[in-house]
Amino acid sequence: MKEQFYILILLFIYRLFWGYFMYKFIKSAVVPVLLRYPDADAGGSSIGRLLYYIEGQAALHTDPDVRQWLWLLLALTVLRLLLSPFIRAGLLHELHQERAGERGLFFFPGMKRYGLPVLLFSLVEWALALLPLYWLLPKMYRLLLNGILDYPLLLTLVPYVLGWLVYLFLIRKLLLYMQFGYTAGTGMFTSLLICLKVLLHSIGISVIIGAGSLLTLILCSAAALFCPGLPALLLRQAAPLPSTLFRMWGIAAQYHLWSSKSFPR
Repeated sequence: MKEQFYILILLFIYRLFWGYFMYKFIKSAVVPVLLRYPDADAGGSSIGRLLYYIEGQAALHTDPDVRQWLWLLLALTVLRLLLSPFIRAGLLHELHQERAGERGLFFFPGMKRYGLPVLLFSLVEWALALLPLYWLLPKMYRLLLNGILDYPLLLTLVPYVLGWLVYLFLIRKLLLYMQFGYTAGTGMFTSLLICLKVLLHSIGISVIIGAGSLLTLILCSAAALFCPGLPALLLRQAAPLPSTLFRMWGIAAQYHLWSSKSFPR
């Protein structure tokens, strides 16, 4: 990871800017809406909450301000989705060059060289991720509507969500290894077979690094809770750094597992 330290700093700055824009969006568009929610602790009734949801659905079709905010959120989301494959392409190229014994700044040349192919992999990933929702969403939507007034009913959504998340995890894993093979020139389907062979090891790596990332997040949140004021603000601003580090570490660990099978010594 030491060879990619400059990438860590670049991504940390990128996430800081993204967090700032999302903060401004939530403060301007979401917080005023949430303040009008008729919470039970504030004297709100179930009828009031039902009218709140009905008013919200009507605003989606008639209020131009709501549409403007939704279009802005959609544009920011699409921009984030389009940038992510290029960032991954730069990181993969950097890892390939490190394995070959090269030293230098290969992140941006990698974005230029492999950005579009990795974007195509991402499009396939998004299509496969959305495919099960064609069958799941109608069932989940009915349960969600009925759960507005009966909150325990929302627990029946948990198996559907967990199943979809496991499916998404496996799809991302398989496509990541295919990207390793494509950008290295060793073949996508050869890398796919390698992924299937080392799937348990790969899942173990993801679980360990994911647990470390979750523990770091809990520690940062707890520290911010018990140290309010300026320390909490500083911790909040620094929070993207360890999470970015764990994400990069996760990709690098998967890459080295793949390279140990693709280029055995």
